[in-house]
Amino acid sequence: MSATEEMGKQQAKSLRARAAITKATIDCLYQRGYGETTLSRVAANALFSKGALQHHFPTKEDLMAATADELLSRPFARAVKPESRPITVEQALKSSWRRMTNTPGYRALLEILIAARTDEKLQLRISENLHRWNKVMDEQAVATYRAVDGTDEDVVALLTMTRSLMRGLVIQDRYSDDPSEIEQHVERWTRLIAPQLAFRETATEHK
Repeated sequence: MSATEEMGKQQAKSLRARAAITKATIDCLYQRGYGETTLSRVAANALFSKGALQHHFPTKEDLMAATADELLSRPFARAVKPESRPITVEQALKSSWRRMTNTPGYRALLEILIAARTDEKLQLRISENLHRWNKVMDEQAVATYRAVDGTDEDVVALLTMTRSLMRGLVIQDRYSDDPSEIEQHVERWTRLIAPQLAFRETATEHK
């Protein structure tokens, strides 16, 4: 085996290890929250020794930054092709709650974002990808929808408010004994804003 082939095998092994560790981190964040997601617990969940984990991620900050980058690189939401769209805008908006927001991955990401609010070093490490992710969400909003009576800026504003509301509802469910209450809030909100939006019919409609 050549040195290049050996290096390729080592890189592939390292990538698999990092993927397993970040998956275990996401699971731990979702199940236990940021404070209880320790290097030792993640290592145990990933079936690694703590030393092996720290070979890839020496500190919790390193691990959280890498996990946030992994989550922000996922296609939480994509511009939906006309032939595969839900029948109505309201259905599409409600679908984004199920596909994008009310998921273990997004809840894990929120744990990191909340921690980063008061952790300046962590905030600096994730801010670039976070801003890029937000820009992609805005671009996808305009690629998918047009304002019934307004501009592309109105589309971005409506979808930003929708994401913000849904993000808040992920936290709000801790304060409710009735799981259906959150779904009712999503239902009401999407019913309110759906009349303001229409599907953009073709990819060339927006320039």
